[in-house]
Amino acid sequence: WARIDRWLGGGSLDLAQANRLLSARESNVHRAAPSDYKPTEAEMAEVRQLINRYDSLLYRAVSSLPLSSPSPVPPPPVKLTTAPGRLSRPLNNGLGWKPPMGYSTWNDCGSTPNSSWVRRTADYLLSSGLAELGWRQVNVDEGWMLGRGASPPHQPIEDRELFPEGMGALGVWLHGRGLGYGLYSSRGSKQCDRPEYRARCLHTPPNPASDCAGSLGHFKVDGEWIAAQGADYFKFDSCGAPDWSRSTAFGQYAEMRDVLNSTGRAIFFSLCGWQWWYAPPDPSRQYLGGGSLGNSFRVYKDGKDWAALSQAVNVMAVVGRWSGPGGWADPDLLIGPWCGIDRDQNFCGQTDLQARTQFSLWAIFPAPLLLSQNLLAWSDYAKETYSNREVIALNQQSHFVAPASRVAGSNLSYPCSAADVDGGCSNVWARPLSDVAFVLVFVNNAPQAANVACDHTCFGAAFARAAELGMGRGGEAIAATTARSSRLGVRDLWSHSDLPQTLSPPFHLEVSVAGAGGCRLLRISPLS
Repeated sequence: WARIDRWLGGGSLDLAQANRLLSARESNVHRAAPSDYKPTEAEMAEVRQLINRYDSLLYRAVSSLPLSSPSPVPPPPVKLTTAPGRLSRPLNNGLGWKPPMGYSTWNDCGSTPNSSWVRRTADYLLSSGLAELGWRQVNVDEGWMLGRGASPPHQPIEDRELFPEGMGALGVWLHGRGLGYGLYSSRGSKQCDRPEYRARCLHTPPNPASDCAGSLGHFKVDGEWIAAQGADYFKFDSCGAPDWSRSTAFGQYAEMRDVLNSTGRAIFFSLCGWQWWYAPPDPSRQYLGGGSLGNSFRVYKDGKDWAALSQAVNVMAVVGRWSGPGGWADPDLLIGPWCGIDRDQNFCGQTDLQARTQFSLWAIFPAPLLLSQNLLAWSDYAKETYSNREVIALNQQSHFVAPASRVAGSNLSYPCSAADVDGGCSNVWARPLSDVAFVLVFVNNAPQAANVACDHTCFGAAFARAAELGMGRGGEAIAATTARSSRLGVRDLWSHSDLPQTLSPPFHLEVSVAGAGGCRLLRISPLS
């Protein structure tokens, strides 16, 4: 702790030192006790507390690092390669130039998805006009796999009670309607299985005795099987992993990445590791960052409610700089305003306002937009939220300039007190757009409505961040053009209206924002 505090206090902690510290943490955790030792709950609570403290210090260190060089402009799509790659070789599958949009069964169905429900949801995407707006991906998460066959090569066995036609036939049906198709597994020996799933999955060899089989030891078989079913998208979780070190995680995800590439089928690879350290590069491991492993990479745990999602927002403030075309930082699914059809599995939810705030932030990060909620029970408000063309356009810009950055406020907390001295009740986020405009999101986690401001310092930070992160993609020119403007116009993207006031230097904008997770989403454009 003295070394960490000294580095932080002196401002001399660089990325290599941060990586060495995290490696030390991992090795110390693994050496702390014999493999057969079972810690008490109190001991585990103490370990978690120490790890959280350690990670919070590393968040601070990494978030303060200068960007050593601009993110490269992504190359054009390339042909899939079958050559075995080192850890540093990019994913190289030509996919993910925009964040994916669609539906995931996870928070809707838990570990019990079924063909009928997936088809009804897909039909709704088409009949409601959502697919036309971009919501075309349909992903079947955990629960479709019954287990493995007893005979080599131990291929996956579908649960034919839940999916009578089989997973390949479901993919054909979805593709025939112009929709994408995604499947799921985990890099560990088991999946993130719920009790109901464990009760019905296979437990005869080679399947686990008490859990539902993951992909550990079967990466090549599973990757080839997934491709053969016609999947366009593959989510690869981390449950049951042999250990939680970065070396193991990077190696396993790289192995599955190369298996998918070797199939010759273009498959969007979504790694779900729940850790912020997938995003930044690590030269000591020849690791180029999350985009070298997956087209998207989860950087935080499951966001079951607005409190957890607020923490995911905090993590994006640190790692968002390493997100872009071909490899998107993923703060989790769009969980929507209610828990879904499988309430006994303790999936929670959020208010309508919070769902709209989540969508606003995910749109500007930009992050994958995967609806994981019961679309068939949507209110008019929910449909209006996710059908907003102006908000979707922020996420799906053809010319990517730079990711969003937090330009006012500090780490959010929820619930929070308006007297929070750390400023954890409000944020302002900014992102430059490709048409010489900016978008600002004002977030208020205080219990009541409050005014949230972006003053001249906040605007200055937005211009500077755009120039830094968007270098080589026009960000510096956009920032300079907007900063030189004598007047800026303001448009509210949720009310679809232009605000009467215009902004003049020194720029300052203060708006009223609903409390308990409300937001305002405003587009700022030069008028002269």
